[in-house]
Order: sequence, then structure tokens, then C-alpha cells
Amino acid sequence: MYIVITTIVVVVVAWFAIGRESRSLSSRPATSVYDLFEAVEYVSDRLPDHLAAKLSSDDVEQILRWRLNHLRGKGLATLGRVDEDAELAAAVARRRDRDIVADDDEVIDAVLAEALDSDLEIDEVDVVVVLDLERGYLEAIGALGPPV
Repeated sequence: MYIVITTIVVVVVAWFAIGRESRSLSSRPATSVYDLFEAVEYVSDRLPDHLAAKLSSDDVEQILRWRLNHLRGKGLATLGRVDEDAELAAAVARRRDRDIVADDDEVIDAVLAEALDSDLEIDEVDVVVVLDLERGYLEAIGALGPPV
């Protein structure tokens, strides 16, 4: 008799716990995870022919890495783990009571500055096309909300 009552109590408690967690999870937005290699493939597959002839997948990866590093420096992106550099940048911005914003022109300039320091010969239009295609990847994975 005690086993039956105990079993019923355990089942009821588990049922309520599962129901509560299901409601909690359904009200949260889905988490989008940026996968660099997936992004490189997405962008590379969609490059216009003239740019696909100029940029390799490695070049696209480098451009996206430079963009991510710029965003990390502003506290807007992490490497998916404890990222002290990104956390420090975000903390500094919060202490200054500033919104953290990455202007498109600033990102393009940062990528072009990195390209000047490397062997990669790209121009502003190349960077704009790659970053625009990356935006498509971000939309595809649900990482972008509505425009503000």
C-alpha cells in the first residue's frame, strides 16, 4: 500500500515539475549559436561569382574572424566560453553607462585595417558583401531580432 502511494506521489511531483519547466522553456526565446565554420560555408556559397573568384573560404573566414574580434573588443561577442576580454569591454561600457553599439562603418574600417596589416588584398566593397551575407546567416539562425 505504501509503495503504491509513494509511486503516485512521485509521479505527480514529476508531472508538475516537467510541466513547470516546459512552460518556462516555452516562454524563453530560442538560443542562437554562431558557428564560424557554418557562417563561412553560408557566406562562401552565396558570394557573387566575381567575388568567389577573388576570395577563398579562408579569406572569408579571416574577414569574419576580424569582425568577431572587433565585436569582442567592444563586449558584443564572446568565444562561447568565459571570455575575459569581451566581459571586460562590456563591463567598462556599463560603468560608463553607455549602450554598446557596433556601427557598420566602424566594423568595416576595423576589418580593412586588419587586412592592411595582412597579405589579404580586399577593398571596402568586398567587406560589405561578405558582412551582408553574414547578416543573412545571422537571420537564418535566428540571431537577429526586429530592427530598432
